Amino acid sequence: MILPILAQEVMIENYDSGIDIWIILPYDLFQFGNHEDFAEYQISTQILNKQNKQVAIDERLLRIPKQDWLQQSAIPIWRNYQLGYGDYELNLNLRNRNLGDRQSFSRKFQIGSQFTEIGQAFVIATRDGFSYIPASLALAEVDSLKLHHSFAVRAEELRLKLDEQTYRFAYPQSPFELDLKTITEQDSIGSMSLALTEMNIRYNLEPLLYRPWFSFNLRYSQEDQLNQLRYIASQNEWQVLSKVSKDKYQEAIESFWRANDPTLGTLRNENRELFNRRVMTADERYTIHKKLPGWKSDRGRIYIKFGEPDQITSDAFPIGKAPSISWHYFRLNRTFIFVDERGFGQYTLRNKEDEYIDF
Repeated sequence: MILPILAQEVMIENYDSGIDIWIILPYDLFQFGNHEDFAEYQISTQILNKQNKQVAIDERLLRIPKQDWLQQSAIPIWRNYQLGYGDYELNLNLRNRNLGDRQSFSRKFQIGSQFTEIGQAFVIATRDGFSYIPASLALAEVDSLKLHHSFAVRAEELRLKLDEQTYRFAYPQSPFELDLKTITEQDSIGSMSLALTEMNIRYNLEPLLYRPWFSFNLRYSQEDQLNQLRYIASQNEWQVLSKVSKDKYQEAIESFWRANDPTLGTLRNENRELFNRRVMTADERYTIHKKLPGWKSDRGRIYIKFGEPDQITSDAFPIGKAPSISWHYFRLNRTFIFVDERGFGQYTLRNKEDEYIDF
């Protein structure tokens, strides 16, 4: 089966030097044999043009160590390609050389004449000779922790803030690379931000660290992902999505998120990342049994739509009636009441009409 590599898992940047493609693979994607300290994967990357003709291919061997410190991380695969304007399809094939299992991913993309003004800032850690995207900025645990950032603007200054300390770099050149361990003696960095200045324009960036949503496409089928959008899609948007054929699911999902991107022109979609986090959190909190995953439950749906309630009150052991939980959203002037009618922990929304009322 071929799965799509979605926008949050592959980042494509267009520069004068060529097309930079970053593929982000979560560590939990890889399988290890019993008593094996490493997993060896043959990785093949193929690019086809609109006529389905191969225009680029790349093969490499990736030897991944089995380490606890890699549990919350992702493996970046970077490559620069020389491609002309047009429509393309990226095919990624992973073959486990030890166990024999294979996984294939696909992503369609388009290259135009416009360069990527501000690319994604990546943080790449290296430990024991292996590079990965970490979940935190723990300097003491790694051999190096490098910031990598490419851009097309003629930047006059790059400003890097690590916690309360600010570092300035005049007229930075792309790609900009910096090992954070060379400028600070801290064992760990709590917060990090990046800003580029061009003329009177300032571009603020958040460097990419590992987040659980990297695994979103592995956990949910395209059909599930389409149905999840029903929670937040407008009536007109859902009328279009509900009529999409299965072979167009990926295209429809990507189109929806392009239309709901709060920061057009950047590689990340903050709305999509927030939505994915909420779906995964709903599963973790509200799944009762396999036939009803948390995101399909009433509490899961409300959580995905409205986020964390401002206050939760409960009547867990009422006399003569079913247990209930109330979620209060003061900022929205809404309260949702969930009742466990059968006493098995499956709470259903009692006041469904309040879900759709505009106050």
